[in-house]
Amino acid sequence: MIERSSKHYGVDPGVIYLGGGDPNFATPAHIRDAAIKAIIDGYTHYAPTKGIPELREAIVRYYSKYGVEYDPAQVYVTPGGSAALHVSNATFLRPGDEVLTFDPSFSRYYAEPPTLGVKVVPVPLTEAGFHLDPEELKKRITDKSKMFILCNPNNPTGTVFTKQELKTIADVAIDNDLIVVSDEFYSEFVYDGREHVAISSLENMKERTLVVVGATKMFAFTGWRLASLIIPKQYHEKVSEQARFMGLRPATFIQVAGAAGFNAMTEPLGRGVMEEWRDEYDRRRKFFCRRMDEIDGISCHMFEGAFYAYPDVSSFGVPVQKFIDELKKKEKVQVASGESHGGVAILGKESRAYGHIRPALVQDVEALEEAANRIERFVKSL
Repeated sequence: MIERSSKHYGVDPGVIYLGGGDPNFATPAHIRDAAIKAIIDGYTHYAPTKGIPELREAIVRYYSKYGVEYDPAQVYVTPGGSAALHVSNATFLRPGDEVLTFDPSFSRYYAEPPTLGVKVVPVPLTEAGFHLDPEELKKRITDKSKMFILCNPNNPTGTVFTKQELKTIADVAIDNDLIVVSDEFYSEFVYDGREHVAISSLENMKERTLVVVGATKMFAFTGWRLASLIIPKQYHEKVSEQARFMGLRPATFIQVAGAAGFNAMTEPLGRGVMEEWRDEYDRRRKFFCRRMDEIDGISCHMFEGAFYAYPDVSSFGVPVQKFIDELKKKEKVQVASGESHGGVAILGKESRAYGHIRPALVQDVEALEEAANRIERFVKSL
C-alpha cells in the first residue's frame, strides 16, 4: 500500500485523508511493467482516436462476464470516467431536456447538465438502505425526460441495485424512450455475496444503454486517467462525431497498460488481485461503518458496494461544510461532503443527501480507527 504524503497528494502533514476516492493500493506490478515496457517500445505517439485495438478488445472480453457481448468497435476510450460522462451528456442532451438520477448519487451527475441548459431531476432513494422506490421514479417522468444516469454500485451510498430494481428502471426507460448511462466504475467491489448486474444485459436494454467502464479505481491508477464508454451500435457514429473534437485520447502507453490490466482480469492473476483488494475493502467497511454507528448522534448504514461510508451527522445541527472544515482544522481528518453527491442544492433539507459526509475508505484499518476516534472526539465537542 502507498502512503498519502503531503508531497504526493497535497495533504497537510498529520491529516488522515479520507476525501477523494483514490485507492491506497499500489498499481499491480503486471500493469506497471506493461506501461514501462510500452514506453521503452516506443508507444509514446498518438493513439487511434477511439483507442488502441488491444485495449478495446480487452474491455469487451472482460465485460462479457456480465452476460452481454459487444463488438470492440463499440468502445470509445476516454481519459477517465468524467470524460465518458461528458461525451454522453454533450451528445444526447439539449437545453430544456431533463435528466434523472438518484438522490444521493455522484456529484458530477448534478453539476454538469445545468451547464448545458439541462434540468436535473433527483429521484430519492429510500431512507432505509438507499434503494429504489419505483413510484418515486415513475412520478418524476415528464415529456421532457431524456436520460437516466445510473451509478451501480452507487457512489456515495454503496447501493448495489438488484436485478429487479434494474428491471424497473429498464421498464421506465423503455416505456419513455430514455437513454440510460450506466456508470459501473465500482462493479468489482461488492460484498456479502451480492453480484453486480449489468442493466445492459436486460431485455431490450443493450440498444439504449451507454456503459461507463473504468480502469482507474479497479487498477488503482487514478492519476493515469483511463476509462471507456461502450456505445450502442445505433448511436456509435453520433457519439463519435461529438467526441472527436474533444481531444480525449489517453496516452498510448497508458492504454497498453490498461489492456494488460483488463486481460489479466480474465486470468487468475487479475482475479486474485481483485479478490485481495475486495477482502481488504470489506474489512474496512465492516470496521468503519460499525464504529461510526456506535458514536452518539451519528447514523451510518453498512454499504453494499464501492468503498465509501455515508454517515448522517445532521443531528448535530452544524452545516455539513462547516462540520467538514472544523473536523479537519481541529482533528486533522479530511472527509468529503455527502451533500454534494445528491440533490441538496435542488431540494434542500428534503434531499436524501442532506446532513451526510462521505469518508472514502482509502486508508488501512489502523488509520481508520484513529480517524474514527478523532471524529468521536470532535462531535463530543459540538
